Amino acid sequence: MNARLSVSCGDVNGIGLRCFADACSQHPFSAVLELAIDDTTLARALSVYQLPGVLRRGVWRLAENSVVLIPINTPSDVFPGTLQDDAALCALSSLNTSIARTVDGNVDALVTLPINKYGLTRVGWTFPGQTEMVAAAAGGEPLMILCTRDVRVALATVHVPLSDVTSRLTIELIVARIAALHHHLVVDLGLIDPQIAILSIDPHAGEHGVIGTTDDSVVRPAIELARASEYQVDGPHAADGFFAFGAYKRYDGIVAMYHDQGLIPLKLLAQGAGVNCTAGLNIIRTSPDHGTAYDVAAGGDVDAQSTIEAIELSIRIVRNRRTFMH
Repeated sequence: MNARLSVSCGDVNGIGLRCFADACSQHPFSAVLELAIDDTTLARALSVYQLPGVLRRGVWRLAENSVVLIPINTPSDVFPGTLQDDAALCALSSLNTSIARTVDGNVDALVTLPINKYGLTRVGWTFPGQTEMVAAAAGGEPLMILCTRDVRVALATVHVPLSDVTSRLTIELIVARIAALHHHLVVDLGLIDPQIAILSIDPHAGEHGVIGTTDDSVVRPAIELARASEYQVDGPHAADGFFAFGAYKRYDGIVAMYHDQGLIPLKLLAQGAGVNCTAGLNIIRTSPDHGTAYDVAAGGDVDAQSTIEAIELSIRIVRNRRTFMH
């Protein structure tokens, strides 16, 4: 049975719908796709962006894919590249609808198109990101993973100021992140005995106290504790050399200590085809790894590969979880 995916529309003034339309036009998905958006809003987007496909009776037909619309009763105008409250309200309503349909079991997985976080806070949104919103509704402890087909970087801390990172890191937190990443690699991706690398918090892993003490007092003890639980894990690795000289290629998964430490190299390696995957939840959620890109929303070139990869990863996880459960 094909996977059933609910897609939230994101900010209709950004590139999300353009990328989704291109993805569905270029790539036949072995999935039943639905898009949480009102037909009036989508009709405006089709006209403004000159999107491919035909919209008729609540179904958007794009090459070999047929996307069923799920009305959200929050219509929006479409003004490419601009921050608008009606678009933020539309994005929020779409998110709520797609999350609820996934949590309630109406679909197998959730794919979230990019939002403008500041725009949503202007209309009352209280979350630092979509990951946290999904986690609040779905239950579980979210683990943010940015990945390509071969490189997977999980984050020990996510949307927190750099000045707060060290105080947030504990032995227990790092061990929990290792366990969650291992579970994702085995259950969701079907890997056997995955190898996991841990990055250091300080340059050169602290040089045994010369640069910092957190790697010795927190990161190394966490690695030892994880090894005692029979996880295949090592480190801490200094992040610069780890990525620069190719050590990352030897590992199935990597735990970075903070957002930019892991995501800058991952996005460079991904070349626009990265995926944001939220592990550790009771539901499956993926997302393209780019933002709204207002600067090119109106007519610049867009690359749909990240959206293709996000949808394909959701389908892969659905299949693997079904196999694992049986």
